[in-house]
Amino acid sequence: MQINNLRDLFEKELRYIYDCEQKLVKKGLPTMIENSTSPELRSALEQHLQETGRHVERLERVFSSAGADAKTEGNDVFDELADAVKDTVGKIDSPSLRDAALIMDGNKVEHYEMAVYGSLVSFAQQLGLQDAAQVLQQTLDEEKAADAKLTQIAETAVNRRATQDLRAA
Repeated sequence: MQINNLRDLFEKELRYIYDCEQKLVKKGLPTMIENSTSPELRSALEQHLQETGRHVERLERVFSSAGADAKTEGNDVFDELADAVKDTVGKIDSPSLRDAALIMDGNKVEHYEMAVYGSLVSFAQQLGLQDAAQVLQQTLDEEKAADAKLTQIAETAVNRRATQDLRAA
């Protein structure tokens, strides 16, 4: 798709984030939940899986309100981030260290999403799509909260356990 104007860029990035959110619901977050051992982490990931399902629904509303087709576009950036999770799961035997790595991988995804959603909010405002901007802002706020929650879990519990495992080894 040739990008000739801000509207084209808005729709392309909307399709990228739609692809990302769908992949998170179908595989990414369930894989992280399945491989986490920290009760705090597992709970946060389960909560974010529910939120992410709502993000998909909101994006469909944004497509509709913007008069665009709700379809995905493959996203190499997100696919690379998802591959990092597979590496984490496959290469780390220590449960607490794996939890620490899963949090880091989760933070990477959240930061990517925050960058895209932040830009989409700005684009929607510039294009006069106020309803879309409000919906996208709501999701951006939830992504920021999820990132903060993961960081809090890492700093108050998981990283400490991973360090203790290192000392015990």
